[in-house]
Amino acid sequence: MKDVNITEAEELFCHYKLGMAGHGFTALINAIFALDTNNRRLIAKGFPELVEVVNKYQLENSYWPDLAKRYKEKNPYSEILNLL
Repeated sequence: MKDVNITEAEELFCHYKLGMAGHGFTALINAIFALDTNNRRLIAKGFPELVEVVNKYQLENSYWPDLAKRYKEKNPYSEILNLL
């Protein structure tokens, strides 16, 4: 694998988008999406990097395309760019 600048939380989020995160992490990310600001801040105490990724995904237009491209660089056989 290439040495690409992608965090574990970002890679997990990409697995989530690809339907490969597993039941537990899928439920966790779905919960983060559903939480209001106050509760999201609370769950960030346990999962700060993952909450940051979800926040960036929702708030920064260029974040997801950039993340998908970085994931594709690390995993060249991935179909992630089809999700853009």
